[in-house]
Formats: sequence, C-alpha cells, structure tokens
Amino acid sequence: MSLPKKVAIIGIFSISHPRYPQRRNDQQTAGAGPSGLVTAKTLLHNFPTGTFHPTIFEKKHHLGGLWAVDYPSDRAVGHSHRPKRGYVDPYMRTNISRFSVAFSDLAWESALGGGDGDVPMFPRAWQVRRYLEKYVGNYVPDEAIKLGRRVVKTVRTDRADARWEVQWVDERENGSASAQTPSEPEIKKESFDFLVVASGHFGTPHTPDIPGLDGSPSIVHSSELQSADDVSRLLEQSPAKQGKLVVVGGSMSGVEAATSIALHLSSLKFKPGSSEQVGSGYEVWHLSTSPFWVLPTYLPHQYSGDPSKTRTMPILPLDLFLYDLSRRPAGTVNLAYGPKSPEQVSAIYKSFRDMLGNDYSQIGGVNITDANGKESTQPPWVGIADYYAEFVRSGAIKLDSGRARSVTRSASSWTIHVETPDGHRPLTNVAAIVMATGFSPSRSLSFLDKDVLRTLEHSEQDHFLPLILDGFSSSHADIPDLGFVGFYKGVFWGPAELQAQSLAQRWNPTDAKDGTTPVDDGDAGAAERDMVRAFRNFQPANLRGQFPLGDYVGLMESLARRLGRARKPLAKEIPEDAQPLGPVVPVRYHFDRDVHTRESQQARGEVDTTMDALRRTLTADSERARMCTAVAIFRALHGQWSFTIESGQGVKASGTATFHPRYPSSPGYEREYLCEALENGTQTRSIYRLSEDTSELARDAQVHIWSADQQQSPNSASLPLGKIQFETSAEVTESGDYRVRAFDIANPGARYRYEFILDRVAIRSWSCTVTRPGSSDGQSETETHTSYTRS
Repeated sequence: MSLPKKVAIIGIFSISHPRYPQRRNDQQTAGAGPSGLVTAKTLLHNFPTGTFHPTIFEKKHHLGGLWAVDYPSDRAVGHSHRPKRGYVDPYMRTNISRFSVAFSDLAWESALGGGDGDVPMFPRAWQVRRYLEKYVGNYVPDEAIKLGRRVVKTVRTDRADARWEVQWVDERENGSASAQTPSEPEIKKESFDFLVVASGHFGTPHTPDIPGLDGSPSIVHSSELQSADDVSRLLEQSPAKQGKLVVVGGSMSGVEAATSIALHLSSLKFKPGSSEQVGSGYEVWHLSTSPFWVLPTYLPHQYSGDPSKTRTMPILPLDLFLYDLSRRPAGTVNLAYGPKSPEQVSAIYKSFRDMLGNDYSQIGGVNITDANGKESTQPPWVGIADYYAEFVRSGAIKLDSGRARSVTRSASSWTIHVETPDGHRPLTNVAAIVMATGFSPSRSLSFLDKDVLRTLEHSEQDHFLPLILDGFSSSHADIPDLGFVGFYKGVFWGPAELQAQSLAQRWNPTDAKDGTTPVDDGDAGAAERDMVRAFRNFQPANLRGQFPLGDYVGLMESLARRLGRARKPLAKEIPEDAQPLGPVVPVRYHFDRDVHTRESQQARGEVDTTMDALRRTLTADSERARMCTAVAIFRALHGQWSFTIESGQGVKASGTATFHPRYPSSPGYEREYLCEALENGTQTRSIYRLSEDTSELARDAQVHIWSADQQQSPNSASLPLGKIQFETSAEVTESGDYRVRAFDIANPGARYRYEFILDRVAIRSWSCTVTRPGSSDGQSETETHTSYTRS
C-alpha cells in the first residue's frame, strides 16, 4: 500500500502598509481561508481514504483568512459600537449573494441554523466566518490545520519522494516567550510532495508613488476605512474640520469608500436626537480615470420560459442576473485572455444601459463619455453600491476625472495636482485623502524561492497579472507539483472549488472517483501562458480591463468542462431542453460521489437544501422574492421628489419630499431614511425603515414608517405611522416599465395603496392612494391620491 501524498497548503496574507510604517501590522498567514479549506476538503474527500494527506499552515489562532473577524458581542443599536478591529468590519455585507459566497456542499442554512428565511441574502463578515467554521467541522479534521504556524520559506528540492521543504515557526511558542529574553524563533522543517498557494490576491494595500503623500493621519488607504468609527476618526484628524474629502481610484473600493463617507456625513447631518448640522463643511469628491458602472445589489430579471410568466418580473440579487447563462449566445464559453475590441466595448456599454435603464444610466455610469459626448473605447470597470448613484445625482458625491500626480500641503489642507488629457489642474482645499488604489499580491508570494518565482515570471510591479500561469490561473506545467487556488482577482468561491478539484485530479488521476482524467497540460499550458503573457504586456494597460479573468461564467464553465462536470438542472421535473439555463453558482457544479456513505448522503442533503433555496429565490411569487422587491424599491427612494396631493375636489397641495439615508437607529432594521417633506411652506419629517431580511419585523412588513417629533427631537422616530408590505415581484406594463404594488397593513381604518413605476432599477414615479370609509350618517368614502415624480 502506498503512502499518502503529502500536500502543504499555504497562504500569506498581509495587512501591513509599506508607506505608513506606524500602522504596520504583523504579516499574517491565511492558509485557512476559503481557498485553503476547500483544497483540503477536496484532497480528503474526492479520493479514496489515504490518497492525500493535506496540511494547512495558518499563522492566526482561528481560521477564516480574510473572514477571520471577531464575532459581535451584541447587536448594538446603529453602528457606533463595534468589536475590535479585524481584516474587515464584522458587520460588512458581501457584495454578491449567499449563492455565490458558498461552496457546493454546505448550505447556509446548516451554517447559521434555521431555514431559508433565517439566512441573509448578502451575509455579514462574521456570518461568513461561521460558515467556514461549519465547513471545517463537516469536512476538515483538526489535525489537518496547523493554527499558529507561520511559514517563512519553501524550497523546491531534487528529491523524488518529497519535492517541497516547508520551513515554519510556531507562533504559539514565540507568543509565550518573555519580552526580556528575546530569542530567534526555532525554524521547523517538513517535507511534502505537493505545494498549494492559497494566499489570495489581496496581500498588501497598494499606494502609487505619488510625490507629496506622507504618513499624515488624514491620508489613508481604503482598507483602513472599514466602519463608521473609521470615518469618524478620519474626520477628527482633519486639521480644518472642513473641505474636500477626496477618494482616489475608481474600482470597487473607490465606489465603496466614497459611498461610506457620504453616508456618514448624511447620518451626522440627520442624527437622531440632534438638530445640529454636523459635518456640513465637508464635501465628498471621487477622483478616477477609468470609466465604470455602479450596480445596485438587486436587478429585475426573469428566468422562467413559461409564457404565463412573461408579465411578471422578479427582482433578484445582482449576481444571479449577471451570471445567467442565457445572457450569452447558446453553446459558447467565451473565456479569453486579451483586451476587448471597440465593438465588444460598445456592446458592453449597451448591455449596462439595457440592464439599468435610461434614468439610472445617467448617474450610474461614470466617465463613460468625454466632454463632446463620445463614448469611451476603454473597457468599463464595475463597482457595487446602493447609495452611490443617488449621492451623485444629489451632489453629495462630486465626480472628478483625472490622475493624481502629486500632492502639496499648506497649513491646514492639501492640494492634489490632477493630470487630465487637456493638461493639469489643482484640486484645492483637500481635508483628507483616501487612496482606493487596490492591493499588491506579491507579498503573498514571499515564501516562494527565487528560482520558482523566476519560472513563474513573477513581476512585483504588476498587480494585474503578477504571475504567468496556465490551467486557468491554477498551475504552471513546468512545475507540476505546484498549484494555485483562488489566486486571482474576482469572485473566487466557485472557481476555487473547481481549481482545487482540477489540481487533485492532475496529481492523482487514476483514483478520481468520477473516473475523469484531465487533459495533458504540456502544450496546452504553454499556449495558455503565451496568451497570458501577451495580455500582461499589452499597452496601453488601461485597455486590459478590471480583472484578468473577468468572465466568471466562462471560467466556471471552462473549469467544469475540464473536469467533465455536468451542470445541475435548475428546475425539477422539467425536461432539460425545456427549462431555463439559469445562473452559474457553485452548487450547480457539485461533485456527486458515487458512494453510499453517511458523509456523501450528508453532502447531497446540503446540495438539495441550497438548490431549493435558489429555486425559491428565482420564483416570482415566493416570500423571499417579496423581500428582494422591497429592498430594490427602498433603495430607489433615495433623493428628492416633487409631489401633488389630489382629492375629489382636485389638487389640494404640492411640495417636495427628500429621502436622506442614514445609519439605522433601531435594531432589526437594515437601512433607514429621514424624509423631509415641504408642503405649502410647512416642513414635516418622517422615518422610513427597511427591515433586515432575516428579522422578525420582515415577516410582517418590509418597510415601517414613523413620524418624527418636530418640536422635541425632529430627527428621531416618535409614533408609528404605517407598515408597508410589498407584492412579491414587479408586473411588466404595456409600455415595458415595471409596476410594483404595496399595501399598508397597519391602518385598519383606511386603505393605503402604493404603486411604483420603474424604468429598470430606477423609480420613474410613484403614488400613494388613501381610501377612508364614509361616516355613520351615510357619507360616502373619500380618496386622496399623492403622486411623486423625480425632482
């Protein structure tokens, strides 16, 4: 009997900032992040017992990698009290849904307990940690994970029986050493047959070498802006307490940072219990060079091919729309390295406009056209944020296009010197700068020796493609005992699972339980590396796009075909050729082991649970769909509206209503507006609250409305006014708009009916009709109709 093949799974994750040494943190090992864990699980369970012996090296004392956050000690009201700082804010939500942030054989219901209604559509960071801990409990034994071990170096040897030597130190021993008797840590060594790099692409915050940037507390990287406390700290450190708060960079983190700061200022201005206009001296500016689109978290989309459903439009999490197989030509995979042609770029812009609608496209597309209205030929980037576009519409976020070339400082402010196609200009009176300029992955490779890095054509300066790899960024044919899992920019949970399976089959093809054998990577690997190399060297670099492997659907389908993996059908009891193709999510590519063990039956149960939840989400008349609809409508209320009030006698009044977003001021709610209404010169205020999708409040009504105490505390909720319950989905009108209806279920003495007309993701107009019963002396019922249009 042969000995198990030993596999070391290593990841180096650093949150240190090289430019600002006073904020430096220790280098962290994150082998026990999602990519490392799914690799260990694959090696242990997709092959006969004893085939592989994986070991995960993890410096931290608990697992999770990026998601190794502290659990919240309580559900504090609002955002003012947080657990101690981790890599990300424990309350941060994922920007893609639970179906993409998951592995195929663990349902979120099992990780969090309860049923579908107890799982948030967009989980919080602390919930992701819990998910990973449950995953380990199901599939990875404790002895496979070496917590508190920091890898310092790996050496590829000439030995046929053990190709890799891993050198590591025990951080548990170092932590207990006396500070008065410092000593060099003992370096321990262990031999392995294979090495897996599972370090991820977000190693070290990257800041360009811009003259004038220094270590001032008012200049931070976006990774340091995780919570409301961080934004408060940034404002406190601003010398002048007023001026421009400038976010530099137009990728995901730039959009998120600008939104976070604008939301914080709005929350200060309309803080419950105070009428003081705090923070009104600041302006949020977003400086970027690339064109980008900002997507809301929910989009209208219909999967069903049933003709009876054509007038019904569900509203879904954005990834279930973006990853729909039916959005690409039938039978195509379309995974290709290389820049987009002008025709392809034009088609991408059109797809975004069709997706978002005419109104939203005016504010959700940034740097899309030049001063003459000509459309850019540069591939657009994508950001995800619900408040950003309306903040732009209202002027709460001001846009500026150009590249920061230098920074100069006066007594109380900075000036950013901006380079534009037309020359240079100054951006003055800058109070603070947030560098949303991404991460450098190279430090995540620091444990690999120079010879290996040379073979991998490592480029420390290239953050886009630091290595030249094949196997869809999972391997290099010249180093067949080295693998990479999740080492690329983009959505990684599904691809990481398939990359791990591809590596495992390559390393032990004859024992793979599904009987498939991967193709020979020799010539194919060389050809793929040629394409990757040409893509890395392409100039100008801004035409390369946002992600090297930006075609997520193509990547998943390509990896699945490589493995001979069939995609699970979306619908039950419907012939495959008659049902919709559906979204690409990890559960649909689950590897069904053909064995009758308790473990395999458990995994199939997990798959069934997730597939059932997915079907309910895609179904227009489900309770889950009702909450999705409510979230989409609530988001789109942001901003100012003009209204008229009509009764049987004609126009009664008119005015404006402005919805100002702020942090939730009561537990159980996800989002909140303070609504300022000005009617015939009289101002009133009310509070609109969106229930969290898993709270008990959402079981009853999705939106709750409260009056505000105009005299004592004009920003605080006083008396309940209504509870709004939404229909489960939108109705497609004859004109092609979408209509959503809602009802107040808290006023038995009157009927409140709401109707929202949407141009894709933006509300075109909306109305509230109130019907009151007649009096006891026979007077007929009365009706008041209030209609709203965007100001």
